[in-house]
Amino acid sequence: MAPGIPVTCSSDELFSRTLRILADLVRFDTTSHKSNVSIISYVKDLLTSCGVDSQLHWNTRHDKASLIATAGRGGVRERGILWSAHTDVVPVDGQIWTSDPFTLRVTDKLAVGRGTADMKGFIACCLAILSAAAIDSLTRPITLVLTYDEEVGCVGARQLVPELRKRSEQAIGCIVGEPTGLTVVVGHKGKQNHRVRFTGEAKHAALAPEAANPITTASALAIHASSLNQRFRSQGPHDERFGIPYSWINLGRVEGGVKPNIVPAVCTMELEVRALPEQGCDDISSQLRLYADGTLLNQMQAHTASATIEWEQLSDTPWFAIDENHPFVEMVTATLSKPTPPEYVAFGTEAGLFWGHAGIPTVVWGPGSIAQAHAPNEAVSLDQLSTCLSSLQKLPLASTSQTSP
Repeated sequence: MAPGIPVTCSSDELFSRTLRILADLVRFDTTSHKSNVSIISYVKDLLTSCGVDSQLHWNTRHDKASLIATAGRGGVRERGILWSAHTDVVPVDGQIWTSDPFTLRVTDKLAVGRGTADMKGFIACCLAILSAAAIDSLTRPITLVLTYDEEVGCVGARQLVPELRKRSEQAIGCIVGEPTGLTVVVGHKGKQNHRVRFTGEAKHAALAPEAANPITTASALAIHASSLNQRFRSQGPHDERFGIPYSWINLGRVEGGVKPNIVPAVCTMELEVRALPEQGCDDISSQLRLYADGTLLNQMQAHTASATIEWEQLSDTPWFAIDENHPFVEMVTATLSKPTPPEYVAFGTEAGLFWGHAGIPTVVWGPGSIAQAHAPNEAVSLDQLSTCLSSLQKLPLASTSQTSP
């Protein structure tokens, strides 16, 4: 195995640099509904100062961008090992924090701030290493991939798929730095969010038997979803590698009506599908939609001819699964992981796009706990950041063995 990544500073200085960068990253409020241009510009400038060029891939409104930066031999011809992370974070609205969420607070054991676990801690480790690496010693490059709007449906990563697919044969593999407690993850379920709008006609409640009631229809869809859930639980398919070994439909929001003496005109339902790789979200959502657009819509239009049921898919996070015996998985597990076998997790990531769509072997591995992600007083342990730094430096990319000063 080739030597790891040599850096030009001591371990203590590298760790201090990581915390300084993390403080800068946390300071950017990159909540998904806001622009991420400031944080991307910061990363681009930092990498440029280290001699690493970046490519920006903009959304149509030009208010958000993904970044691809390749350091080391090969340049644009190769991707080497990809380190990937999303730059957006979830809102802090309604949460009670003991300090400013967008100002890093470092205690004896923790780095506290929005995004520290999910996933700016990983980004800070990557940037610290890239800014201190002896890049000329790398025989295969390191490529940093930063995306936007992962939290609302992997939007930025999906946009990058055609670009990444062009270079997939020149990529050794990809590490998506979600908080896994530094355990290699090789699979997760797929996830889709849908909004369903049931529309009838507002009427006096005295005429209710003659009217299509959107709330009643939404309730019928909820009952149908519940029956599907019970079938998934009892009949499968099942995959015991997952903590919950079957697919599931979650009804997360229902809103409609004005008051009891009015037949409502509209009811809106939002639901989420989490599906095993064997089953897939499209199969489940299609079953729901077939029942709604057939049986339920016919029932509504029997009373109100103008009644409608409209579907809107809000997000789509592909399932992810890679063979534990894949050479890249074995290499990463031997290099980075604690002495535990690869795992499967309940939460979704961008890994399904890198592996299933772009064809780049991928694992999920990073500092922090998913229990901290999205939570008030979100934090990552300093020990995990330190271990992340030392582990990433062990990746076999250098031509000669060198030691840090």
